[in-house]
Amino acid sequence: MATDTTQPHRDNLGTALLDVARLSNNPDESAGIQLSDLKNSATSEVRRFGEDLASHLLAYTQIKVPPAFQLQSAAEGKIQVVGDHPNKAAIEAYLNENTRLLKWFKELEVLFEIQRKLELGPDNDDMSTQVFNFGLTSLGGIAFFTLKTNPSH
Repeated sequence: MATDTTQPHRDNLGTALLDVARLSNNPDESAGIQLSDLKNSATSEVRRFGEDLASHLLAYTQIKVPPAFQLQSAAEGKIQVVGDHPNKAAIEAYLNENTRLLKWFKELEVLFEIQRKLELGPDNDDMSTQVFNFGLTSLGGIAFFTLKTNPSH
């Protein structure tokens, strides 16, 4: 990712989630949400969040990607780095103290859970065994689900 590192990139967060809220509150029955539109918005949000996160980590903590890392929600509304990473503690500390990025991550999580539920269908209960993940690689951000390993999560 070639990014100007003199100033961190700051993006307006959560626009796709606001679009979902507007669509779901529309009383016009014919205005139903299309999964393809949601996927496009979600993909855009992942790209924007990844660029913003990478530029802020570099500017404020001097953490570069690679190596890639994986994020998940943790207890008490926090974010955790999954697995071993040389900057695990610094990434977690920065994200959990930055309310803007923390909120944006949580909004991405909700957006992708909505998308996943729509993909699985109303009768599928697989969401109870899955957890949202965000990965940041040298190529950008990626969102995916893994099986829950902690039953209280």
